[in-house]
Amino acid sequence: MVDIISRKDGPRREDAAAKRLIENNRATITHLADRLTQGGYSAGIAAKRAAAAPPPLSGRLIHDLAPGDRRRAEGGKPQIKISLNDRVVAYDGDSGRQLHLLGMIRHEAQTRYFALATKENGFISALPDDVLAPLAELDGQIIDKACPESLLAEEIAERLGYA
Repeated sequence: MVDIISRKDGPRREDAAAKRLIENNRATITHLADRLTQGGYSAGIAAKRAAAAPPPLSGRLIHDLAPGDRRRAEGGKPQIKISLNDRVVAYDGDSGRQLHLLGMIRHEAQTRYFALATKENGFISALPDDVLAPLAELDGQIIDKACPESLLAEEIAERLGYA
């Protein structure tokens, strides 16, 4: 048995130079290999890559874009939250998934008020009728010491039957 003791770790200088030479001339080497094997070299590499790649998805991809009321029927406990950027949302307490954007708390001339998510208030898509009807009276509700954000969230939850 022979033990070889080397002064330094890592590849030798000659090995590193040979590896650099091969990498710098990879296109020429591949071209010559294809010429010699009549394209078999690249075909073999492509077959190995295809075997290692995950199989392509067959069929159609299905994305669930169902409205919140259908998700609510599947389970979870809906809750109301007023976020730091003054958005009022209904979300699933179990998954954290947003069910509805109910509106925003807007600021206008030293007053804060609740703007319900309707086209008249500048929202792109309005709420479904079953959510909009119970909350219609709260549109324009002033937010101050008499009616803080927490009281607004409780009132919305009660009107929508989340409480």
